[in-house]
Amino acid sequence: MQIDLSNKTALITGSSKGIGLSIASKMLKANADVILNSRNNDELSETANTLRENFPEGKVNSAPFDLSETKDIPNWFEQVSNNYGPIQILVNNAGITHRETAKDIKQEDFNRVLKTNLNAVLVICQEFFLQLQNRPGKIINISSLISNLARETNVAYAASKGALNQLTRTLAIEWATNGINVNAIAPGFIHTDLTESLVNDEKFNHWVKTRVPMSRWGNPDDISSTAVFLASSEADYITGQIIYVDGGTIATI
Repeated sequence: MQIDLSNKTALITGSSKGIGLSIASKMLKANADVILNSRNNDELSETANTLRENFPEGKVNSAPFDLSETKDIPNWFEQVSNNYGPIQILVNNAGITHRETAKDIKQEDFNRVLKTNLNAVLVICQEFFLQLQNRPGKIINISSLISNLARETNVAYAASKGALNQLTRTLAIEWATNGINVNAIAPGFIHTDLTESLVNDEKFNHWVKTRVPMSRWGNPDDISSTAVFLASSEADYITGQIIYVDGGTIATI
């Protein structure tokens, strides 16, 4: 099945590398225009230039911004849509983590993770909804396997992603009659630059391969292919779903 996203513009947060970059690349391949986002302007510019070289027919724009500045999201989003036209696809991929035990984590560190991973998603979704003005649209939130299965020292991240799943479901049912599909993708263990050290950790790598039924790490393309499908008309009757792309991990005991 060849998916075509022609005449669609996708805003992808946290897209200078990793899963976000893979989603941007795959959407360009499906003929969408993309707006990249990262809080690091230098990284974002480099990524945008690389994508323009690889996809000379595609339209690649960038909109640097730190989404933890939630109060400024409405002005930023308005500027982005004014500059680049209406946005039909929103991918909320940007996220942070903080590793510490539940008994030791400070409230400011806990809140900092929730502000980026949860609060910012709500605000940007609200702006997306207002911008659509009752036109159809697609929201894809990037959750995590940790939204359902807990690991030690991950209390803030796990809480934020668990709440993100419920935010996804709530927005889906509230906005279904507005023609807005809201779904989430929950990646399992994905091999990216950020997880390279874990892949190279022999003990942890062995644990992943014995824990995951498919006996391997996933790759960013596994996530981006799912994102492109959810952004397309092929998924018009799918909303409120958390899709675990995890090699079967969530299905095991």
